[in-house]
Amino acid sequence: MGSGNHQDNLTAAYIDDTAVIRIEGRGSFKISPPMKQFIHQVIDSKSAGHILIDMSDCIGMDSTFMGVVAGLACHIKSKPDIRFKLINLSEKNQKLLKTLGVDRVVDYSLSATAEEQDAVEHQADGAQTLEADFSNKLEAAKTTLEAHETLVELHPENFSKFKSVLEFLQDDVRTLSNKK
Repeated sequence: MGSGNHQDNLTAAYIDDTAVIRIEGRGSFKISPPMKQFIHQVIDSKSAGHILIDMSDCIGMDSTFMGVVAGLACHIKSKPDIRFKLINLSEKNQKLLKTLGVDRVVDYSLSATAEEQDAVEHQADGAQTLEADFSNKLEAAKTTLEAHETLVELHPENFSKFKSVLEFLQDDVRTLSNKK
């Protein structure tokens, strides 16, 4: 990694009854929409009973990513037949979750069980890259707005942190909606 240029990357694979998603680089607004779409596809198709997000190669997370993860965790809690968990979280990323209150709703661990690690190791065999679609600006703006609204609902103290972001995103969604 000589250049220090980290590419945000998202891959996913099915290992038996587990959907394994791997985050490389940053968990960011760029990879949040395809991750959300993939996980909703897993939920809707009931194609897996476990959803694991492997964070071992994740160097950081932005607020959009954490808001999407929190929203997904809350949605999945109403689905008792599906388990959702972040594994191999660094202490730095754990602190980020705690800073915004996401740790209250997301099941996570700093390591993985032997069964989880086995799934992660086999993930590379059948992994597909989940590409971000930057052509749909309205959908990206809606995802980002929803993520930040989730963070505020989850932890009202977040409102002061994201007030201007929320106002900007609401205006952006409104403007993009009117162009259609």
